[in-house]
Amino acid sequence: MDTGMIFHQLFERETSSYTYILGDSATRVAIIIDPVLEMVDRDIKLVQELGLKVKYVLDTHVHADHITASGELRKRLGAKVGINRVYGLTCPDVQLVDNQELSFGPYVLKAISTPGHTEGCMSYVVEDMVFTGDALLNRGCGRTDFQEGSSEKLFYSVRERLFNLPNHTTVYPAHDYKGMSKSSIQLEKEFNPRLNLNIQKEKFLDIMANLNLANPKKIHEAVPANSWCGLPRGSEHMKSGYVEGVPTVSVEEVHSKLGHIKVVDVRSIEEFNNELGHIPTSQLATLGEEFQNFLENYKQDEELVFVCRAGVRSAHATVYAISKGISKVYNMEGGMLAWNELGYKVEKDLGGS
Repeated sequence: MDTGMIFHQLFERETSSYTYILGDSATRVAIIIDPVLEMVDRDIKLVQELGLKVKYVLDTHVHADHITASGELRKRLGAKVGINRVYGLTCPDVQLVDNQELSFGPYVLKAISTPGHTEGCMSYVVEDMVFTGDALLNRGCGRTDFQEGSSEKLFYSVRERLFNLPNHTTVYPAHDYKGMSKSSIQLEKEFNPRLNLNIQKEKFLDIMANLNLANPKKIHEAVPANSWCGLPRGSEHMKSGYVEGVPTVSVEEVHSKLGHIKVVDVRSIEEFNNELGHIPTSQLATLGEEFQNFLENYKQDEELVFVCRAGVRSAHATVYAISKGISKVYNMEGGMLAWNELGYKVEKDLGGS
């Protein structure tokens, strides 16, 4: 009988993304990390060729540059989907927390919270390997200028969490832009130009503040889709407000009831203040831990309306609120895009109540 670990690192060229398939040779139980929707047939073909039974499909974070295949793999292979619970998503089967362990065959995967690129980034440690997502790249790191990113948190995540792993630990990132497939904790400590041990935090913060990167091409498609595990698929399903069966309310009705309903914006603080602005009197409660805290402290004495950019994330927020026993809750169909199209007033400072 074969023994040992099955390991495959797979590459998607358009977004320079890596997907990882790990399995046990004896039991054939496997996991998949960071699958890309466009490559789902490739991944399933390999799984079938190897005779693997996929137990978990895990994303390191809500990706902004591509759509995850996690939901599609669950549908076609029966795997369980996992991601950090901080995002407050309703679609995953496993809401991961820091230091949580998952087993596949004799192997154990440990989830380590490494926020910074996004608030909910996780790294996964298996044996002497760490799958770092966008927290730590080969001679680099992920950007921190959207999706609740924080350069300070990323510096801590790398220096205090990842760099405390054994030096020989192999680093497998979610992307590569330098023609490298892997690195090690030791090599990144020595040679990472942003995060090597000679770089002080203030220098790192300055580097990150001056990257001046354009947004990923697919960000407005990928982030809403990935809030629903990559499903439903296709641009026709990405239209404003599409999540089947969610109580919705029109933009016009929200506008007419301002002052008599509570409007909660679930976007990031950057989106709250960007060119779309936010609805006057609305309260910011970003999806994730902040949103969960809002629900825990909410007193059910008024109607709640959730708002986001296009109506997708707010639909998930509505579903989540209902699952927590909150009634009189609605999703504003079309989001801030529809609000702006109708010419309604917006604010762009961090106001609200």
